[in-house]
Amino acid sequence: MSLIWCGSCVVGFQACRFEEVARLYAVCWLEIDGKINIRVLSPNTLYAAFLVFKMIDASGFHHHPVELSVGVLGGSSSSRNVCLDPSLEVDEQDETFLGLQRPSERKDGWLEIEMGEFFNSGMEEDELHMKIKETTSNMWKHGFILEGIEVRPKHVR
Repeated sequence: MSLIWCGSCVVGFQACRFEEVARLYAVCWLEIDGKINIRVLSPNTLYAAFLVFKMIDASGFHHHPVELSVGVLGGSSSSRNVCLDPSLEVDEQDETFLGLQRPSERKDGWLEIEMGEFFNSGMEEDELHMKIKETTSNMWKHGFILEGIEVRPKHVR
């Protein structure tokens, strides 16, 4: 997985499965890219990719939605706009956030939001590409802590 942060660093964080996680300190444009070879996934399986993160004293995420996308290189892809800020109340939202998917809290205390789904037929030799992007607002963002992107089966066929 590659991370393109434009102004962040990797720091230790407690209550995490991993020794290090990525923490966003201050950026205007946010773009995170990840990829995984499809051959490591079970064939004939519907998968979903989930962004796993925390927001601690976060700001800058309540002005514009974040675009999440998942797709097989050279194949089908899906993208959606979401609201990553779980503290944004309905009465604080402008019309750009109405009806958008929001994160849910997991049992381990981290937030997750579905990025999209794809079917692995087992015939592809390609890579699955995942992206988190917000490059339109020019608002300074901070307080986003990325644990990772989980790719897990939705349904087994």
